[in-house]
Amino acid sequence: MVSYLLSVQMRIGVPYWDVYNYLNNAIIFAGMGGENINTINYLSPLVPFLTSLVFRMGYVSINAIFIISAIFFILGVLGLYFILKERFNPIQSLSGTLIFISFPVVLSWAVSGCTDIPGISLSISSILFLVIGLKKDSRFLYLILPTMVMAFMVRYISGLIILPMSLYILMNYDDIKQLKNLKKILAGIVLELGVLIAGLAYFFTRLKTGDSVFSLFISIASSSFTGVNDVAHNTNVLYYIQNLLNYISIGPFWGTYQQIMNPSQGLPSLLSYFLVSIVILGLIIYFQKIFLKKGIFKDNCILNVVNLLKISLVAALLMILVASFIYQLFVFGEIGLFALLFVLYWFLVRKKSGSVKENLKMDVMFLSWFGAYLIFQSILPLKVDRYFITMAPALAYFIVLGLSESIPLIESKIKLINVKSGLIYVFIALIFLSCSTATFFGHSPKKTFTIDIEHSCQWINSSDLVYKDKVICSDYPNAVNWYLKKEIKGGYPRLYNDNDDKFEDYLKKIDADYYIETTRKAHPKIKGYRIIKTFGVVAVYHKI
Repeated sequence: MVSYLLSVQMRIGVPYWDVYNYLNNAIIFAGMGGENINTINYLSPLVPFLTSLVFRMGYVSINAIFIISAIFFILGVLGLYFILKERFNPIQSLSGTLIFISFPVVLSWAVSGCTDIPGISLSISSILFLVIGLKKDSRFLYLILPTMVMAFMVRYISGLIILPMSLYILMNYDDIKQLKNLKKILAGIVLELGVLIAGLAYFFTRLKTGDSVFSLFISIASSSFTGVNDVAHNTNVLYYIQNLLNYISIGPFWGTYQQIMNPSQGLPSLLSYFLVSIVILGLIIYFQKIFLKKGIFKDNCILNVVNLLKISLVAALLMILVASFIYQLFVFGEIGLFALLFVLYWFLVRKKSGSVKENLKMDVMFLSWFGAYLIFQSILPLKVDRYFITMAPALAYFIVLGLSESIPLIESKIKLINVKSGLIYVFIALIFLSCSTATFFGHSPKKTFTIDIEHSCQWINSSDLVYKDKVICSDYPNAVNWYLKKEIKGGYPRLYNDNDDKFEDYLKKIDADYYIETTRKAHPKIKGYRIIKTFGVVAVYHKI
């Protein structure tokens, strides 16, 4: 599947703006170019750095970043399977992994060159090493910090994975104290931490990006980041919840490539409604079996002072969580979620024993994983469908959890034929995977408009031997910078409300010799310039 995804991606080209930024940074890391006004050096550096290694080997192509993404995707899928296997049986884990792959936002962005998949793959690895390190072999604990730091360096938001990990550590505090060689493990981790902090400090100092990254974090944490001028600006805090069904599956027989890449623009399939229905049924059965039938609420329902205090504390934390959404306070939301889940664990789960308690710890950790990223992405004023990838592993986990309770119920009702529950899991997973792949491959275009940008740049390169000495402007400057290997001025008609007179004044002000337009279907006349060549949706203007 990955090889086929790669072949499709290599054919259609770069799908998104940021990928060109990573490619341009990779050129700088490889020592094949210098910084210019198109360089965004505060972007997460690990994927560009790894891509630069491929460039140094002599393969300077956009395909290099696709291959890097593919490797991370494979590692992430394998890691997710092994995490699920710590909670479910192998067939259930396999089915959950296949369902994860089938999510439109995962499948369509898997090898795209964006950092979402590499970031979540390394986050999965961090969780995996924590779980098996505490359950099976403590030596895996040494791998947590390196993978966490790499996840952070791949995509800064991956640092939020520390919240579910910290919660899991707190829930296993008693077991951690019993670990053999605990002091040796802690000393090793502290040593690792010192080395990694020194390495990060050097990296950011070398790149001269420390101030930019720090300012970005402060603006987001203080909720002062607005992103008003960004095309992805969206203040709807319910955006990801409203589109949850779309992220599970979209209609297989209709839609466009853009709707596959951005499922919120499409419609959820009937399969999505079917899966959510049986998963919700399973989760209700699970909740009832674990909490209601066991009588865990029996003592807590007695209205005494202690229980009133417990209820008051839970209610207060819940109010903080709700208020953080209403007033869009990211930090308070994360603190409220962390505290609420730990308090619920302490009141309802801590006194349980055996496999039930271990399973509930995993449930709480994955709930905190989903919630931590949901709060951040919902409050962040920039919303893009691919940001949901950060929540996709947790969603797959709860889908498997729901199926693990509802499928035995379905199996018991099927009396006409002898059906094994394992076959039902695999059948559901393969149906979803088949529909997703059919939808993606069936609607994938022969190329994206970025191929037209490449062709226009190749034409300028061949027709104007001194183009590097001229001023070139574009509404997609990072892409043109990649293909022409020179500084490109940014020119965006939307910032002038598509007022061509004002935009003309801007082009004259910067004395642009060429203007390459990529985003407007109807290319208007620009005084002092004429269209000398078109490539698909791309028009090349030249100064008269």
